[in-house]
Amino acid sequence: MSSNFFPNLHPAGKRLERNSDSSHQSVHTAYDAFTNGRNAREKFIRTVLVFISLFVCGTMTYAQSTDRTIYGIVVDENGEPLPAARVEQVRQTKDEALTAVVTDINGHFRLTLLGTAKEIEVSYLGYETKKVNLTDAESYKIDLQPNIELLSEVVVTGYQTISRERATGSFAKVDAKKLETQRLSNISSLMEGRIAGYRDGRIRGVTTMNGVSTPLYVIDGFPVEKTTTKGYGWEESIPDVNMEDIESITVLKDAAAASIYGARAANGVVVITTKRAKMNRLDISFSATLTTQPYNYYTGHLADAATMIGLEKEWAAMNPELQGSKAKDYAQNLLDNAVYSAQGIRAILNNAAGKISPEEMNRTLDELASQGYRYYNDVEKYGKRNPFSQQYNLSIGKSNERNTFNASFSYRHNSLEDRYSNNESFGLNMQNTTGITSWLSMDLGTYLNYGDGATQSYSVTSPGYTYMPYNTLLNADGSPYTNTEADRYSKSQQGTLRDNGLYHLDITPLEEMKMNLQKNKDFSNRTFARLNFKLTDWLKYAASFQYEVGEYKSDQLKDKSSYEVRNKVNTFATSNKNAPATFNLPYGNIYATATNSSRAYNFRQQFDFQKTFAGAHDVTAILGTETRENKLEYNRRHLYDYDPDLLTYSLINEQLLSKTSGLWGWASFSKNDVFVTQELVNRYVSFYGNAAYTYAGKYMVTGSIRWDRTNLFATGSKYQNKPIWSAGAGWNIDKEDFFEVDFVDMLKLRTSYGIGGNIAKDSAPYMTAYYSSNIHVGGISGSISSRPNPELRWEKTTTANIGIDFALLKNRLTGTIEYYNKKGEDLLANTNGVPTEGWGYSTYTMNNGKMRNRGVELSLSGEVFSTKDWSWNVTGVLGYNKNKVTYVNVKAPALYLVFDHAGAYPRVGNPFNAIYGYQWAGLNEKGLPQVYDSEGTLFSESEPTKIEDAVYLGTTIPIYNGAINTNLRYKQWELAAQFLFEGGHKMRNTNIAFLSGMVPVSKNIEKRWRQPGDEAHTDIPRYVPSENPDYNSSSKEIYSKSSANILDASHGRLRNLSLTYRVPDDFSQKFHLKNVRIMFGMENVFLIAKNRDSKWSLGGYSKPNYLCSINVNF
Repeated sequence: MSSNFFPNLHPAGKRLERNSDSSHQSVHTAYDAFTNGRNAREKFIRTVLVFISLFVCGTMTYAQSTDRTIYGIVVDENGEPLPAARVEQVRQTKDEALTAVVTDINGHFRLTLLGTAKEIEVSYLGYETKKVNLTDAESYKIDLQPNIELLSEVVVTGYQTISRERATGSFAKVDAKKLETQRLSNISSLMEGRIAGYRDGRIRGVTTMNGVSTPLYVIDGFPVEKTTTKGYGWEESIPDVNMEDIESITVLKDAAAASIYGARAANGVVVITTKRAKMNRLDISFSATLTTQPYNYYTGHLADAATMIGLEKEWAAMNPELQGSKAKDYAQNLLDNAVYSAQGIRAILNNAAGKISPEEMNRTLDELASQGYRYYNDVEKYGKRNPFSQQYNLSIGKSNERNTFNASFSYRHNSLEDRYSNNESFGLNMQNTTGITSWLSMDLGTYLNYGDGATQSYSVTSPGYTYMPYNTLLNADGSPYTNTEADRYSKSQQGTLRDNGLYHLDITPLEEMKMNLQKNKDFSNRTFARLNFKLTDWLKYAASFQYEVGEYKSDQLKDKSSYEVRNKVNTFATSNKNAPATFNLPYGNIYATATNSSRAYNFRQQFDFQKTFAGAHDVTAILGTETRENKLEYNRRHLYDYDPDLLTYSLINEQLLSKTSGLWGWASFSKNDVFVTQELVNRYVSFYGNAAYTYAGKYMVTGSIRWDRTNLFATGSKYQNKPIWSAGAGWNIDKEDFFEVDFVDMLKLRTSYGIGGNIAKDSAPYMTAYYSSNIHVGGISGSISSRPNPELRWEKTTTANIGIDFALLKNRLTGTIEYYNKKGEDLLANTNGVPTEGWGYSTYTMNNGKMRNRGVELSLSGEVFSTKDWSWNVTGVLGYNKNKVTYVNVKAPALYLVFDHAGAYPRVGNPFNAIYGYQWAGLNEKGLPQVYDSEGTLFSESEPTKIEDAVYLGTTIPIYNGAINTNLRYKQWELAAQFLFEGGHKMRNTNIAFLSGMVPVSKNIEKRWRQPGDEAHTDIPRYVPSENPDYNSSSKEIYSKSSANILDASHGRLRNLSLTYRVPDDFSQKFHLKNVRIMFGMENVFLIAKNRDSKWSLGGYSKPNYLCSINVNF
């Protein structure tokens, strides 16, 4: 470069052009001044200036010419990429400038450093820091070795990847390694028992009354929602994903972690990251899992045939009408009117009517009593089967310095317990990352899921008639049992069917279950593209776009020979004098179709800033915008007299059918029986930012803010411009010079405070109405669904969180303790209607509810011992949550609503998911149930009447839940178990020991009151048939709604038990395999509950799932 100033130093004929750089020009000017100076002093000064200029310029030029850029990837001991690893130049002198970068999600880095640099240093929390000597190479592969067993070192939030060491929010993470000893059945099962505070799809309790209650799911950086409907209300489901593709699941719990997601963050965020190929090699893996469950119909909670026959005899003995001279006529009248369909009672009535002898009656009753649980045994044998599930997955991955490609294909097939119910699905996932230049890369990905199946709509446990334990599904000759018209209908009803030429109404359960199958076909796809620009080593820009489409279709051909169709056609038949009836609804197949269609897009632009100043000040920040739209459409239609071969159907007279009063039963026909269509569009335009500052790796301060504008809120700036924000701070105490505690390897204190938002997808600030053709008077008519709400806004949940992370005893014991306080405000809550607005008895929703969730969470992981051949690891999680409604302006207008719709009328001071009932007062001297009202008055003849008489009896949501996970390894063998527990909650008993009519009943009926004095030791009321003078029609409601039928739902269960064998690598490689893993396991091995009814209600008597799987890496 100096040749530009001294052209004579070049060979003849090779003079170079002067550089136009300003610094070079200044040197040239100085040189001319020197050669043209007038005196020695000026020449001396100018000479000095020339040499100074040359020195500075040469130094700059030399530095510029010798700066270098290196590339590489940082991997762990298994070759897996390490995102968010820090790569920095090692200083040669104290004052030398420091350059540093952090690896991306694929572990790649690009670092520009001084030519004088001799080595770089690579660090990653939980791994040994490594220094690498620089050579002439441009590309480096750096492998780090683990230092401590902290398995959640990197937090992927969806917007950015950060080191947990620098995080101030509440995160919990499950990675693929932890899941190798269990079946990958669904996302919820992977988090259950591994994430403190997670239960049944909820994070840290219930935070809404009428809004969306599920967490937001984020897959590879994009929020993904699966919303469908069946024509009433919108349902949220977990998005489709290939389970074997999951690399990690990160749950964002508090405001500092989740508020960046704005108006969907209050319920927490579940971030799913899929696997990426390993560096410089081709990876091929295959897995297969087979699962079966022996079906059994548990009968231990039900009365058997002998007990039911005893009750039928007791019915006869307590029926005064069967004791006198009119008993014969009375019995015949009951038979003619088919008042009782039970075979035992019919035998008794036939004897009383003189149709059979007492001997024949007793013989029949004895035969029936000896059948035990025959009907349930037949259900198990002929109506059900052993569920069987198959899962297969094939994955391919290849990665190098410039390109990373992944593809996976999954197939699932499930044969369900109903004999004609099954489903299968195919999933295809492809992703590719290409480094186009040193400063530009592009990510492309697509996920496709296709599923189909059939659902049996008829259940043999609800066959359309009353059955008893002694009934059967198969006749003695092996033919299917048929329940005839005569078994159910009176002679008068049979005459109506016969005289009007109506279709017969016999029911053959084993034939009915084959018909009216609902066929399902599902298709979903999400495709994304992302451009990543590296503007400098410390500033990046990314533009990303994702488009989603979903089609969930169902069709059901209701066979004209099925009982459902025959009965429906009869219902709309009208009399035609002496001729056969007129069938206003044509007899034929009924074809029902339904489609849920969804379209969504997400466009995001984001700047990422990350730089270290003076070696001690780390600053990271993101700033971006996001635009989203979700459009949901639902259509359902019915075609009558449908021919599936000719694809024809008959037109119907909707107006006539809506007014029809048929011959057979109550007829009701509306527009919903023809066509229903619904549409829901949600739009969001968002601006967000997040910043974090770390000093010397010890002190952290973070903050985030987001604005969401959406069509779900009121249009005024007062509501649209309200920000969602958070702030947090952290302190790595163990890095302090004064902290010298040998057994403490890591100790961190963090706290956060902020706001998370939530929405109700079907809410709107405007009046909403349903419109349809009026089938009575013609034209279009509308009905108001909700009143206008100009002050509608997002629900606001403010969360304060404080946590301590620690590692002790050379990192053999690690854990986290957290306390949180979540205050929900502006919750969409029911409010009593205003009579002048026409809402006097009804309710509408507005932002006037408040709720609080307080809780403590504990996560522990301990390495009990670890040697070459043996190791034993135990982990545990515990979550405690106390929910309370702190404000609501609604009161149930009628007492029954407190029981049937408690969530619509919450009470201040109680949990939102409360159970209400009457306070039990035991049995009276006649064995009848009695309860107290709110003033302590006994009620036994009738129910209490005041709203306050229904008292709080508990919550249906556990107050605490947790798990213990243990892994014991011996060489290549690994025994793993997961035990879950939860408690502090209640549930209403649905298997009550009270007989109304003559139907199957709880086995506890055997403990019923039988004589005076029994009330001292039993709470089971006496059996009083409706024909007895002591019968009280209110007794069942009094008993069933009382605290006597509130069960303690606390329980524990062995969720998973597995034995895994890892085939030695040297043996696997003989067959050109990298490694092989074989697992045998059980799911839901056993359940422990307080009593039999609780255990049955919780599914504790179902047999375990048995599974085996194989995983092969090529």
